Amino acid sequence: MSREAGIHEHYRRGLGTALRHNQVAYAYSATTTALFGVISDESGVPNVGQCFLFIVGAGVAFAVVNATITEWFSERLPREPSEVVALGTAISVFSMAAGLGLGTLVSWFAGPWIGWPLAPLATSIGFLLLAGLEMGFAGYTHDAGGTLD
Repeated sequence: MSREAGIHEHYRRGLGTALRHNQVAYAYSATTTALFGVISDESGVPNVGQCFLFIVGAGVAFAVVNATITEWFSERLPREPSEVVALGTAISVFSMAAGLGLGTLVSWFAGPWIGWPLAPLATSIGFLLLAGLEMGFAGYTHDAGGTLD
């Protein structure tokens, strides 16, 4: 292998590592950032208390989903191959849009204070459930997904 081919392969591996470890987090971060803008547009510039309520709503969603899928943190979750994760996150626009849509609806119908924790809660739960569906679809349809034992 030539030195240039080696550099290219190391770059490809590096890019793959960056994607594998950041794809879902990036999609979630972009979704909640957009939601923060939506709520701010609806209720004005938030104060410190509202920012903390936003974090609480988003954090509670992760705690509930994690507790549920691990049967109260007693089961280890199997991992999907990187090809499956790449496919699942390539279609993450659906979980991002659905999560933002749910949070937007909540922010429209909730009062200004209650919307700050409830909108990110709805966004996070919607995002996580659909991201799981996207990954499940990817694992089911991609050859690398294999069979469930």
